[in-house]
Amino acid sequence: MIKLVYVIVRREGLSPEAFGDYWVNTHGPLVASKAKALRLRKYVQSHPIDPEGSEAMRAVRGMRGPADGLTEVWWDSLEDFQAAYATPEGQAAGQVLAQDEAKFIDFAKSAVFLTREHLIFDHTAGRGPAPGAPKATYLLTRRDGLTQGECHETWLRDHGPLVASFAGPLRMAKYVQSHAIAPEINAALQAGRNYEAPLDGLTEVWVDTEAPGTTNADEARAAAAALVEDERRFVQMDRSRLFMTREHVIFDHTP
Repeated sequence: MIKLVYVIVRREGLSPEAFGDYWVNTHGPLVASKAKALRLRKYVQSHPIDPEGSEAMRAVRGMRGPADGLTEVWWDSLEDFQAAYATPEGQAAGQVLAQDEAKFIDFAKSAVFLTREHLIFDHTAGRGPAPGAPKATYLLTRRDGLTQGECHETWLRDHGPLVASFAGPLRMAKYVQSHAIAPEINAALQAGRNYEAPLDGLTEVWVDTEAPGTTNADEARAAAAALVEDERRFVQMDRSRLFMTREHVIFDHTP
């Protein structure tokens, strides 16, 4: 499967509360109504939570501030994505959604890109994270001087196993990397609405809310510091974001 990642910044003059309410209660059902025409398999919104925790993670890395949310939409394949928007029904559905997005999204400050997921670990025995589990959402831009391929290789082959080694002390339940694909299509998506440049990927780490409530604080601090140090090998921190979110699954038609 492939996944479209939509980094959303709300329109000026719209409060976070009004934005979040419209996004989940009005736009979400509208997307669901167009799922068949657009061949959508799954649609998830991630809404920001825990501003204090997000600021602590941002500050230690010197990152951009959080976005107002994240949309993820899955298709069976890249060919299915392209075919959906090539039909009259798909084009009409896409236009309806674009017109609605303009009511609450600042396109020039948002970004869209296609990805493919890499599951690094899942300690939930296939059940998935607990409902409402907090999720660290890491929007990644590669370090200056690296190609996208070099960034992805370091991230997947080196950093992924390092994160996995610290899953216990950092109470991680599941970790997924989504690597940007199809650069020509991403560039066309950007140009179509004057989005910010596409990113190089997305990391998602779900907190294990069912783990014991206490952990070794020194061990957790050392693990977190080691991850930050390793991230600097392949992440351009001042063009990336990291913040805590909670998922809202609008629909899931996957097997």
